[in-house]
Amino acid sequence: MNQTRQSGTFIYESNFGVMPMDVVLPFLLAFGFIILLELGDKTQLITISFASRYSKKMVFLGGWLGMGLVTVIGVVIGILLGAAFDDFWIKIIASVIFIVFGVWTLVKREEEEVKKDIPDKKVFSHTFIFLVLAELGDKTQVMVIWLTAHYEAPLSVLFGALLGFAVVVAIGVLIGKEIGKRVDAKWIVLVSGILFIVIGIIVAIEAFFPFG
Repeated sequence: MNQTRQSGTFIYESNFGVMPMDVVLPFLLAFGFIILLELGDKTQLITISFASRYSKKMVFLGGWLGMGLVTVIGVVIGILLGAAFDDFWIKIIASVIFIVFGVWTLVKREEEEVKKDIPDKKVFSHTFIFLVLAELGDKTQVMVIWLTAHYEAPLSVLFGALLGFAVVVAIGVLIGKEIGKRVDAKWIVLVSGILFIVIGIIVAIEAFFPFG
């Protein structure tokens, strides 16, 4: 792949043809930022939690599509507004849901320890919903909005972010799978319940004290 300059614009030449830098750069930035910002973040922890107990395939599909939906929303906002939006109440509602789910998991943990074979549809919907709630208004969505508005290359940002999220979710599923094999179910459920409560508190803090 060779880099050249033509009419004041950098382009890349490859076997797939000529690709302008204003297409390649937003893709690479979105891909790289997603991985850097999401590795070890609350959304990956949720993925690990679900993957350690339930169908890995459904967790991956639900997680990736949930993050994909939030990414599409961010791209659309970037196109229409070019600015971030007030997401205070979304974060507050998400915070309450996470905390309630965490408390429920702890209260019902003896039942949860034996509920590994729940329907795939339920695994998919739970993963999808919780990752959408975790990502709405998160730093990665704001980053997607900014990249879209700044570079005016929505498809490049979208595909870069989707690929980045696929990598992050896949890593989370693989880690969760290994944890599920090596750790007793009662400890997985206990940690999962506590984790959801902690994530709920973090989301609430982010609502009252937004970054940047």
